[in-house]
Amino acid sequence: RLGYGITGQQNLNNGDYPYLASYTQNKDHAYYPVTGNGVMFRPDAYNKDLKWERTTTYNAGFDFGFLGNRITGSIDWYFRQTDDLINTVYVPAGTNFKNKVISNIGSLENQGVEFSVQGKAIQTKDFTWDLGYNITYNNNKITKLIDGDQSGYYVSAGDGIGNDNYVMAHAVGHATSAFYVYEQVYDKNGKPIENTYVDRNGDGVINSNDLYFYKKPAADVLMGLTSKMIYKHWDFSFSLRASLNNYVYNNVEAGNANCKPTSVYSFGALNNRPKMVLENNFQGIGDYKMSDYYVQNASFLKCDNITLGYSFDKICGANLGGRIYGTVQNVFTITKYKGLDPEVSGGLDNNIYPRPFVALLGLSLNF
Repeated sequence: RLGYGITGQQNLNNGDYPYLASYTQNKDHAYYPVTGNGVMFRPDAYNKDLKWERTTTYNAGFDFGFLGNRITGSIDWYFRQTDDLINTVYVPAGTNFKNKVISNIGSLENQGVEFSVQGKAIQTKDFTWDLGYNITYNNNKITKLIDGDQSGYYVSAGDGIGNDNYVMAHAVGHATSAFYVYEQVYDKNGKPIENTYVDRNGDGVINSNDLYFYKKPAADVLMGLTSKMIYKHWDFSFSLRASLNNYVYNNVEAGNANCKPTSVYSFGALNNRPKMVLENNFQGIGDYKMSDYYVQNASFLKCDNITLGYSFDKICGANLGGRIYGTVQNVFTITKYKGLDPEVSGGLDNNIYPRPFVALLGLSLNF
C-alpha cells in the first residue's frame, strides 16, 4: 500500500474567530462617566494572517497472511510534515490588544513505524485462543519556528504552573512540548537541594539562561496485547497496553511541595498535602517548581479489562439462549511514576482523583 494526502485542522482552543476583529461587551456598567447607559465594548486580540495547520502525510505498508490466514498482520511506515503549527505566542507591547496572540509558529515532522499481528494460537473443536499484538514507534521534532534562527529561541507550550511560568516549550531540533527546566542538584544522599541548580552556561549566575530541554511527554513506543480464549461455552479475554519513555511533569507534587508551617497550617486549619512531598520538606524557596526533579518517567503497563463469560443455548428447557458475563475495568497499572496515574494528556499532571476500578455483571438473552 502507498498513500499520500494533505489535511488541515484549526486546533484552536482560545475563543471563537481569532482571525477576525471583534469586540466584547462589558458585563456591567463602566466605572467611568460616559454617555448613555454606560455599556462599553473592548476590542479582542486577533491575527488576520492566521491559517489552518496543514499536515502532509506519506505512508507505505503491506499486509500479510500465513497458514491459510491463521496468522495475519500489517506493517506501515509513515512520514508527516505539519506546517503552520498553531500556538499562542507573546507579541510586542502595543502591537495587539493582548500580550499573547494565536499564531502560526512553524513546522513539525513525525516519522514512525506501526506493526500489528493477529493469530489463532490454538484452534481445536472445543478450544480456540486468539491473540493480537501491535507496536508503534514514533519520533517527532520541530524543524522550523518563527524567528527560530535566533540562538536560544523557543515558544512556551502547555499550561502554566502559576505566575505565568511554563515548564514546556517548542524549539527547533526538539520534540513538541519538550520540558524546559533547570537541572536539579542533589545532596550526597540523593535528595534534591531546594532551589539549587546546575550553572549550565558557567557564568556564575543561575537564571533563565540555564534552562535546558529535558525529556518529552510523548512516548517513543506504544504497545497493545489482546487475548481471547473460548472453551466450549466459556470465554475469557483481557487486554493490555504499554507506553514507553513518556514523561510527565508532576504538578501535584510541585504545587504542594511547600511544607513550611505557614503554608501547611493556615486560616486555622491544616491544608492537604500528598505524602510524596514529605520526602523533601521544601520550604517554598525560589523557583523550586522549575526543577527537572518533577519531570518523572511515566512509562506504564495497564490492564484495561478482563472478561469471563458463559454462553448457553437453552434455559429451563425453553428455547432461550444468551450469555452471562462479568467484566472488570482499570484492573491494574504497573509504573514507577509517583503520581496517581501516569497516563496524562498534555504532559502536565494536575490530577488528584484516581481512575475508578469498575466491576460489571451482565446478562444478555436471545428470544
